[in-house]
Amino acid sequence: MIFLIFSILITFLQNQNENLILKIQQKFENTNNLKADFVQSANNVNVMNGKFYFSQKNNYRIELEKNTIISDGKTIWNVENSKKKVIISNVDEDPLAFSLREYIYDYPKECKVTEEKIDENNFLISLDASETNFNFKIAKLWVNNEFVITKILIEDFSGSKFEFRFSEININVDLSSTVFNFKETKGLKIIDLR
Repeated sequence: MIFLIFSILITFLQNQNENLILKIQQKFENTNNLKADFVQSANNVNVMNGKFYFSQKNNYRIELEKNTIISDGKTIWNVENSKKKVIISNVDEDPLAFSLREYIYDYPKECKVTEEKIDENNFLISLDASETNFNFKIAKLWVNNEFVITKILIEDFSGSKFEFRFSEININVDLSSTVFNFKETKGLKIIDLR
């Protein structure tokens, strides 16, 4: 009898996780683009902040004080403004490439998923990747009651922690597709690693 109750409880919890992830995926599918402020830190030290732009499928732009990183989902252009150079690489070969889709679709399929309600407006989803081939041990996603990710915390196998916090999130805004296009300018040194 105890085994039956335990099995029902596990099934119920798994369905809750799948439902929350499904709601996040549905929200993501209905998000054509977004614009947000972000702060990235490593091991609780503020590393950088800037603007983050995203458009389906995997287009993004990260504007920092000294760099602008642009991706059309296939290629990444890392523009170093102060050095007047741009490094071009393929997304699948760049270890610094970022993909919201992976956190929303790919990782939950392969990881052990747990979900916790933090308060009336926020949830925490933990993706335990310790038994996978991913390059992280655990990823934690903070999600608001509109099923939008507001923070991602990643811990790698060495214990290092990387955090991305999003604020001032605006979804489906009037955002030109040119935001995700690199425009070559005169005097910019190009280093093409493709």
